[in-house]
Amino acid sequence: MDSGLAAVLGAGITGGVASLGAFLTYRQTKVQLRGNAKLALREPRRKVYSDFLTGSREAVQAVLDLVDEDTGEVGLGPLCLALDEHFPRLMHRLAEVDLEGPQIVSDAANEAIAELNKLHTTAFVGDISGLVDDEGRPVRIGGDFMDEVRTALKEFVVAARAALATDADRGR
Repeated sequence: MDSGLAAVLGAGITGGVASLGAFLTYRQTKVQLRGNAKLALREPRRKVYSDFLTGSREAVQAVLDLVDEDTGEVGLGPLCLALDEHFPRLMHRLAEVDLEGPQIVSDAANEAIAELNKLHTTAFVGDISGLVDDEGRPVRIGGDFMDEVRTALKEFVVAARAALATDADRGR
């Protein structure tokens, strides 16, 4: 082989190895940047999700605190007022979740609020209608009237955990 051909082949091999090295470095940098971006989003999202969940659970607990221990029922007026008290903060926290995303977490949070809103609407309509039971007392609500709200909040937690998960979490 003459020296010219050897030089060309040597340069080609060196260039190929250098290109492969640059490509691998580029891919590793891309993976690292994606991981860093996800970690940078994690803490603000965690705070927003936590605040929303805490506010939702406070609203649920405020309603549950109204349940009569003997009958397992709650008056519609007090239930409506308890939710009225919590909705402004919840709507603010919901807006934060909507902004932080991702969409699946936002949708789950909106579903939880929708379930609380359904309960509020039922209580409000029942209360202003002035309906009374057979004994002349204002109509009350009982049973597991918070089931849909609890289910929606559980789905929010699942979606939030998935959004916050990192590769380290998946290894467990």
